[in-house]
Amino acid sequence: MTREQTAIELERAQDTAYQAFQRKLIPGVDHILGVRMPVLRTLARQIVKGDWRAWLDDSIPDHWYEETMLRGIVTATAPMEWEERCMRIDTFVPLIDNWAVCDSVCGSFCLQDRQAWWQFLQPYLSSEREFFARFGAVMLLHLLEGQDDLPRTLYALVRVPAPGYAARMGVAWALSECGVRYPKETLCFLREQDKLDAWTYIKALQKMLESRRLPDAWRTAVREQKQIKKSEGSKGESPEGYTF
Repeated sequence: MTREQTAIELERAQDTAYQAFQRKLIPGVDHILGVRMPVLRTLARQIVKGDWRAWLDDSIPDHWYEETMLRGIVTATAPMEWEERCMRIDTFVPLIDNWAVCDSVCGSFCLQDRQAWWQFLQPYLSSEREFFARFGAVMLLHLLEGQDDLPRTLYALVRVPAPGYAARMGVAWALSECGVRYPKETLCFLREQDKLDAWTYIKALQKMLESRRLPDAWRTAVREQKQIKKSEGSKGESPEGYTF
């Protein structure tokens, strides 16, 4: 499938009602056709069955949100060696300009060599670029395999320096997932650390409470820790001034 054929298929699959819904869900992104994710994943599989390298390397720039989404899914799922995947991820990540592309693509990778992934993600986690950092944080969420991974994951997340809203929310989401899976260890860690800004800290606790997977026995403790953090004298602002 060529890029031109892909554009035709995307236009055929347009759902205007879904387009309106997505534009509300992803503020600031207007270049949305409105193609549902199952359709995009089917198209991605068709691309991968063909000359996917030619498709990725085509010089035609992405016009639609869905084209960038497809680019990310193909990058994540096409059969290639680790070195090439790293190169293609490094080429793709600068194209991310919204949380939906970032998070959907992050969930598409097969994470076999977790130590190699851990090393690869370090520059993203230390970046101050908003979606570089969100990519790193959300990938850590998927990379967390068990309790043995928890300490290094928590330490890495609280040290993410990027101040952008999407980056901070990505860190909060990843921390909340750690907390849902390992509430005792995560809450203890958050109480004892001093690297995380109050806004992200409280957002992480809030997202824990929003999860149905958080054990009921821990909900009171999370609420109490959230209230303590809010009453510690913080102005309630993130590094870029986002209020609670």
